[in-house]
Amino acid sequence: MPSHMGYKPADGIQVREEKFGLLFYNYRGPRLYFVPSKDLIDVEFFNGRQSVSGLIASICDRRGWTSAEVGERITQILAKLQDKGLIHEQPIR
Repeated sequence: MPSHMGYKPADGIQVREEKFGLLFYNYRGPRLYFVPSKDLIDVEFFNGRQSVSGLIASICDRRGWTSAEVGERITQILAKLQDKGLIHEQPIR
């Protein structure tokens, strides 16, 4: 997963913040996907303007965790979302 890329929801997908983390709603299904990320990933991350490395750095600053801890968790979350077709990579503009 390239750390310089950003992510946006795929067509027909809506992302919403919840207490447990993120909720992805697929209008094509309709299906709901619950991502228990708590407050690690803000919904604004999915506007495609922040890189994965930027997200990891901001979490490390906020929480005082190591980039290895955060990077592994974030990479897992984003890979699962991408595998399900809920998000797609795009170059940062």
